[in-house]
Amino acid sequence: MGMSQDTDAVQQKINYYISQAKLDSAKTYIHTNLDKVNQKEKKSALNYQLVKVLFIQSSYNEALEHAFNSLDVIDDEQQRVKFNFMIGCIYSAITDYHKSIEYFDLVVEHSQDTSLMVQTHLLLSQLHLDLGDDVNAGKSITEAYKITSLSKEDSKLKNHVAMQYNFYNKNYELCKQQNFKIIRDTTSFLNAKSYAYSMIGDCLIQQDSLTEATTYFDEFLQLTIETKDPEQIKVAATKLIDVYEKLGNQEKANTYHKMYNEAVGDSLSFSIEKYRELYTVEKNRELSIAKTKNVRNYLIFGAILIVFILVGVYYYFKSKKKETPNILEKTPGKKIVISDHEIEKITKAIDQLKTKQLFLTPNITRKSFCADSGIKSERYLSHYINEEYKKSFSVFVNDLRIEYAYHRIQNDKIFRSYKIEEIAKACGFGSKKSFERVFSATYNETPYKLISRITG
Repeated sequence: MGMSQDTDAVQQKINYYISQAKLDSAKTYIHTNLDKVNQKEKKSALNYQLVKVLFIQSSYNEALEHAFNSLDVIDDEQQRVKFNFMIGCIYSAITDYHKSIEYFDLVVEHSQDTSLMVQTHLLLSQLHLDLGDDVNAGKSITEAYKITSLSKEDSKLKNHVAMQYNFYNKNYELCKQQNFKIIRDTTSFLNAKSYAYSMIGDCLIQQDSLTEATTYFDEFLQLTIETKDPEQIKVAATKLIDVYEKLGNQEKANTYHKMYNEAVGDSLSFSIEKYRELYTVEKNRELSIAKTKNVRNYLIFGAILIVFILVGVYYYFKSKKKETPNILEKTPGKKIVISDHEIEKITKAIDQLKTKQLFLTPNITRKSFCADSGIKSERYLSHYINEEYKKSFSVFVNDLRIEYAYHRIQNDKIFRSYKIEEIAKACGFGSKKSFERVFSATYNETPYKLISRITG
């Protein structure tokens, strides 16, 4: 009983540090307790907490190393499931989506925790969508819906899954009704209301009600600012950029590009005034336009501006200084020995990948590349690329794509006139979102900002 109480007390202390964003204190506390315990299960539980903290800090290499080391000594299947889930999350964060899916699939195969299963299926659904695989995205969200329908899961989780399920199955009216209910519910958290506005906007986009969608995305952005999450500010700004570009209003889209760019380069000091200033500048511009058109509109926008100024103060929630980390690959206990003949095939295949620009092929994977190139083992390919380039295959391919995109944008006037979605597709990316994320992490600016700088 005493041991259980000690474990609970340690967990509570770790949770406290995380909730207060005292991540260095959490790491120190975890390491101190790791030195004190000998029991394998307790060490495993502490190492899992350490991986979580490192993940929150964006220390992805270190987090992967601890996760892989823990997997090497864990016998309990459900403990392994938890670490596989974290590894999947890490690979997703560094946009190695195929590796992420690989580990999430292990979670789905072995987990006995229904809540974790549902979360994993939701993440898998999004990953498949980012890779342009609608079929598997649908399978994942449907599986999540089945699990929540048959289990006694938390009602909020059930509602979240139901909304995603209805959206995927094009039940947009039902999806909107569910989200309106969350907005009207006075007990709903800001995060929940923020997400509800976003989903309503997404439904309206699918229903070709673009102008109406801007209203809900604008509400989404306001609440996102209040929830103190820089990453979500990027999501909200992106939605507004996309819808205004579809409406042909590039001037409006540009204003949200500014906010997006600030969020991309945000640091540990989450600046309240920075976002407020950007938002107020845009609203003041709207006021100026309204004044020249109609006094009544001016007064309406003036009232809106006052409401915006009264939005609650928000502060730092999490640090997200985006960098492109070196990707750790799992190193087996025994050294991998590759024959000279196999190495020759791999080097020749990689040379062709570069010279013939095969990296522009959509959905290229280790498996398909090995099959097309006659490479004996995916493991050999991964080991060789990791040794030579210090990165995984998917990151290696994405880096080639981004380099190609960067130089072509600089040198090809016609290419610069394409929409960002078309540029992403031409470079082999499955979605605009993943293209922009990798591009920004590599060159510290969005593709749109580069184009704007060149065309000046």
